[in-house]
Amino acid sequence: MYVAIKHLHVLLIAAAVLVFMLRFYWAQTGSERASGRVLQASGWLNGLVVLSGVLLCMVLDLNPFNNATPWLSEKLTAILVVAFLGLMALRLARSNAIRWFAFLGVLGWVYFIAKLAVQKQASLFG
Repeated sequence: MYVAIKHLHVLLIAAAVLVFMLRFYWAQTGSERASGRVLQASGWLNGLVVLSGVLLCMVLDLNPFNNATPWLSEKLTAILVVAFLGLMALRLARSNAIRWFAFLGVLGWVYFIAKLAVQKQASLFG
């Protein structure tokens, strides 16, 4: 059960990052495809990523809100940073430079989250 949920979680994350990159490209080129069905699918995809992460925590009996797993608390905080930067990159930023800064920030934080998931070593809160 754990292996199936873990692989589903990783697959959903990869799909969510690719859809984010596609939406950013469409936003940069001024395409009308940036909204509509892709936007709705992106929301569902992000929701499924969170749901599969919660399922993994339940299967492994992990609690991100206690001191026993500081790497998980750090990962949860980083996910919130990614959500904010993604919102900046796609909607809130007024200038193109800030959009690109937020886009690259999202990719950097996603790398940080992946590193946390593999190494399970907290570096910010630990």
